[in-house]
Amino acid sequence: MRTLDLLFRYIRDMKLKTKLICIYIIASLSALFLVFIVLKAALGKQLFAHEQSMLSNALNQSISQLETQINDTINLSNVIYNNDDIISAINVDYGNDYFKMYTAYSNIIKPELYIYKCLIPEVTDILLYSSCGIVPHKNLVNDLSVLETEAWFPEIKDIHTPSWIVTGTEGNPSLASIRMLPKIPSYPFDNYLYLETDYNNFFACTNSISQDAYALIIAGKNNSLIYQYHSFPGGDMPVNAQKLLEDYDAAVKEYGSRYIFLTAPVESTGWNIYYYSPVSNVKGTVEQTIFTAFFMVALCFTILFLLTFFTVNSILSPLRQLTGVISRISLEDIEKHELLIIPNRNDEIGKLIHTFNSMLKRIRSLIDEAYVQKLKTKEYQLNALRAQINPHFLYNTLSLISARAIIAEQTEISETVQLLTLFYRTSLNNGQDITTIRNELENIKAYISIQLILTNHSFLAEYHLEEEFLELSIPCLILQPIVENAIEHGLRSSRRQPRRLTIDLSSEKDFCCIRVCDNGCGIPTDKIQGLFSCETTHIGIKNVNERLKLSYGNNLGLLINSEEGCGTEVIIRIPIPPDTK
Repeated sequence: MRTLDLLFRYIRDMKLKTKLICIYIIASLSALFLVFIVLKAALGKQLFAHEQSMLSNALNQSISQLETQINDTINLSNVIYNNDDIISAINVDYGNDYFKMYTAYSNIIKPELYIYKCLIPEVTDILLYSSCGIVPHKNLVNDLSVLETEAWFPEIKDIHTPSWIVTGTEGNPSLASIRMLPKIPSYPFDNYLYLETDYNNFFACTNSISQDAYALIIAGKNNSLIYQYHSFPGGDMPVNAQKLLEDYDAAVKEYGSRYIFLTAPVESTGWNIYYYSPVSNVKGTVEQTIFTAFFMVALCFTILFLLTFFTVNSILSPLRQLTGVISRISLEDIEKHELLIIPNRNDEIGKLIHTFNSMLKRIRSLIDEAYVQKLKTKEYQLNALRAQINPHFLYNTLSLISARAIIAEQTEISETVQLLTLFYRTSLNNGQDITTIRNELENIKAYISIQLILTNHSFLAEYHLEEEFLELSIPCLILQPIVENAIEHGLRSSRRQPRRLTIDLSSEKDFCCIRVCDNGCGIPTDKIQGLFSCETTHIGIKNVNERLKLSYGNNLGLLINSEEGCGTEVIIRIPIPPDTK
C-alpha cells in the first residue's frame, strides 16, 4: 500500500505538461494496440474473405472462357452431326467401287471437313470412323476397328452426345470430343465423329488465374484426370492429383491449414475444376494491407501528438508565468507587484490572466476596506451581546407580570403571559435555526392557546400526534406562519360551526408528515400557486416553502390541498432518517 501511495503522490505532483504527455503516450499506445488487434481480427478476416472472393471470381472467369471454347467445339460437332451429305457418304456399302469412294472423298468429305476445320482454330483434327468399309484416307476417314481398340472406347460406345477423352501420350496429350453419328434404318453402319483439339492451347485460359503460385486440376465425370497445371517452384505439385480426385474432402482436411481450396463445375461437360493456392499468398496481401492501415493510423497519432504538444505548450507557457507571479505575491508587499500583461491573447488563458489582474486589483481594494471593517467589529460584537441580553430581559419581564397577575388573582392574565413566555422561548430557540418537532409543537400549541384566548375560543383545536417522531429535527418556526394563515384567512372568515383546526403528525412511506387542516372558507384553485410567488402578501408561506426546499430538496416544499368553501390542508414532509425507521 505504501508503494501505491508513493506512486500516486508522485503522479499527483508531476507537472501538468508531463502528465498530459504521459497520458497521451499511454492512450496512443493503447489505441494503437487496440487498432492493431481490431485490424488483425476483424479487418484481417474480411480481407481474407475478400481475397478468396477475388480468387473465386478469377476462377469463374477462366471457366467462362473455357466453356466458350468447349461450346464452340460442341457447336461444330453438332453441325457435322446434322450434315446429311457427310452422314450419307459414310453410310454407303462401297465394296470395291473405288471410284465411288474417291468421288465421296473429293466432293463431299474432304471439302466439308476442311471448311469445318478452318472454323475453330482450337480444333486440330476432324476424323470420321466408319464400319462401312471405306478405305482410310489422309486422316479424314478411318476404319471403326481402329477406334474400337482404344481402352476408353466402351465408355463412349453408342453415345450420341459429345464425350471428352484425353488421348495421346503423357508427354504429348490430346483432348478429343467423340460421339456416335446418327444411326437409323437408312443408315446401316456405325459411324463416330472424332474432333481433336490443341491440348495446351485449349486449357491455356486456366494458366493465368493468379500471379501467385497455384495448382489447378480438371476432372472428368468419373474423376478421370483431364488436365492439371501448377506454378509452384520446383516442378512438383504439393498435393497429389489422384489423391485429391479420390477423396477431395480428406485432402481439404489434411492440407486446409496451408492452402485455400476452391472448386467449381464446368456445366457444359460435367467436369469439375479443383483449385488450390498457398494461404501465405493471401496472408501476405492481407498483412500488407493491415500494415499500411496501421502505418496511416500511427502517422495520424504522430501528427496529433505534434498538434497536441503545440497546443499544450501554448496553454502552459502563460500559465507558468501566471503561477510564477502568484507564487511571489504576499499580502505584505502586494502593492509592489505589477499586473501580468500578455498582449494579443483573447482566449480562455487571456481571460484567466485578465481575471487574475482584476482579482489582484480587488484584493488591493479589499485590503483597504479591511481597516474599515476592523472598526465595525466592536459594534458587531456589542450588537451580538445585546441580542443575547434582550431575550433574558423579555423572559424576566414576562415572569414578573405573571407573578403579579397570580398575586392579583388574575389567572387568565397569568396563563396568557406564561403562554407568551413559552411561545417566545421556543421561537428564539437559543438562537439555533434547527429544533425538534416536539419543541415546534410546543411553540404552536402556545400560539394556538393565545389565539383561542384572543378570539374567545371561536374555534376548536385538535392534535393527533405519533410520539415516535417528536424528536426528529425540523427548521425552526415552520408551523407558526401556516397556523396563522389557517386562523386568520381560513377560520375567521368562515361561518361554519364548529370551526376546527387540526394538527396531525404521522408517517407516510419514507416521510414524516405534518398536516395543518382547517374547515374554513378554503382557497380558490387559481390562487394556490400565487401563495409561493414574490408578489403575494403571504410572505410567511413563501418563506416556509423556500426554507423547506433548502433543507430537504426542491421536491419537498409545501403541499397545499384546498377546496373553496370546504377547507384547506397544508402538508409538510420530512424525510425519516434510516436509523429511525
